[in-house]
Amino acid sequence: MTKSERRWRRASGYLQSAAAAAMIGFAASPASATTCSQLASSFHRPNTTITTAQSVPAGTFVTPTTPPQSITGLPDFCRVAGFTTPTSDSRIGFEVWIPETGWNSKYLQVGCGGFCGAISYQQMADPLQRGYAVAATDDGHQASVVDASWAAGHPEKLIDFGYRALKETTDVSKAIIKAFKSAGARRSYFMGCSDGGREALMEAQRFPRDFDGIAAGAPANNWTNLFTGFLWNERALSATKAGDLSQADVDLVSNAVLAQCAGHDGGLNTDKFLNNPLACKFKLEKLSCGATNTASCLAPDKLEAVQKIFSGPPRIFPGYGPGGEANVAVDWPLWILGPGNPALSLQGLFGNSYFQNMVFPNSGWNPNTFSIEENLRQAHIRTGAILNSVDPNLQPFAQNGGKLIQYTGWADTAISPQSDIDYFKAVNEAMGGPKRTNEFYRLFMVPGMAHCGGGPGANAFGQGGATGPNPSDPESDILSALDRWVEFGRAPEKIIATKYRNDDRTQGVAFQRPLCPFPKIAKYEGHGATTTDASSFECSREGGDHDNDHGHDERAENR
Repeated sequence: MTKSERRWRRASGYLQSAAAAAMIGFAASPASATTCSQLASSFHRPNTTITTAQSVPAGTFVTPTTPPQSITGLPDFCRVAGFTTPTSDSRIGFEVWIPETGWNSKYLQVGCGGFCGAISYQQMADPLQRGYAVAATDDGHQASVVDASWAAGHPEKLIDFGYRALKETTDVSKAIIKAFKSAGARRSYFMGCSDGGREALMEAQRFPRDFDGIAAGAPANNWTNLFTGFLWNERALSATKAGDLSQADVDLVSNAVLAQCAGHDGGLNTDKFLNNPLACKFKLEKLSCGATNTASCLAPDKLEAVQKIFSGPPRIFPGYGPGGEANVAVDWPLWILGPGNPALSLQGLFGNSYFQNMVFPNSGWNPNTFSIEENLRQAHIRTGAILNSVDPNLQPFAQNGGKLIQYTGWADTAISPQSDIDYFKAVNEAMGGPKRTNEFYRLFMVPGMAHCGGGPGANAFGQGGATGPNPSDPESDILSALDRWVEFGRAPEKIIATKYRNDDRTQGVAFQRPLCPFPKIAKYEGHGATTTDASSFECSREGGDHDNDHGHDERAENR
């Protein structure tokens, strides 16, 4: 470990006090230009209104939401809320939280999920506790996370949601911080998952000089194709006689997948998840009903529905599975099946609202109005340039010194993890190959993790507040790893993820696994004291043909 890295580790508490900051060589927060409350009258920016500027004492903050939420353990901070109106049909809400003392001179902006519609207060808490000034936006509207009705007839609001609210929030937040602290942030970071991951990649592509480091989780960046895939899955299930698959059906599929592949993909045969799904060549036809299999089987229509979900719409978006089917709280039952009706699954709710309100507003559209291909064509024409963040040319971001960490769960049934690999490969090709790309961009695939978190795998590594046992350790925390990469140029070679008992941090650690930069996988080597130790696994290129092109059509044929 170098001298500078040891110095960084001593700072890993993220400068919780000005005295600690001075001791390790970082400048303490400069004197404020004004008091927090005075920002309401002293801060001026075109098309910007400050509605709240208040000092919040350390302890519990009660959010101004319905119902209110209590966020505990916060330091004292300056809370600034307001909105910007870049167009006559825009009202972009934002909040900025700035530590009153112990600021680490860094700024972090958090992304939003789904269709957004509210400030992500819970996502702001962890960065503030670490000493960051942190900001969030409602993306320009107030609504439920699954409701896109605000977009119908409001093209400017669609642009706000797509990217303009991000830029407005970045610019106004940095200006407010400078006004309050008499100096701008020394470093700037962005973190988001799902739509927040789409926003993260949008920042890297459209605003490459705004952030020094970006963490993009499970990005919905290929928005038009992803939501067309939602329609594909809804139609596949609606075509079955029962109109759905039962929990028993998905349990059957999941158990068969694990029986064939767990322990043969670099992981343990006791795992309840796949360590490397690319190495699992599961034959779905094994579950077809026949003379020798009349009980543990799927009827032909259900078998066809599962096959379509596995494969995804050809040449449009990759499918889901095998290996992420059964968990009722986070997998197929929540995202794909719904409560007896696929239109009520999260994929159904998101997909239908998107096409009804963003693509075909006020037209009476329904999921069967057009072909899958025509839905996609119109989605591209009407919203693609606004919502998609699929440009693989990250040269401006890289030239500015930016660092990007992308992650997703292998058991994600909201956004196919193959989509992350597809984008990663596209960037590698556009940037001239892995050697150049690895200098600024790493992708981490998380075995057994569902969408952004949860699932049976090790799923806590500092993403979205899902902290490991030591949040300040760059070896086990994604924000700390990103910060170290930006500050010292040391790229993360692995990140230790933690599985808590019952996903409850207070109940202690169940096991830990290293996350490896793709295309490497964590392979069990048996070096640690027990199989629950991360040290029992090594990052290796063995265990799966990662270097081949695993397009979703080829993978469907293999099954």
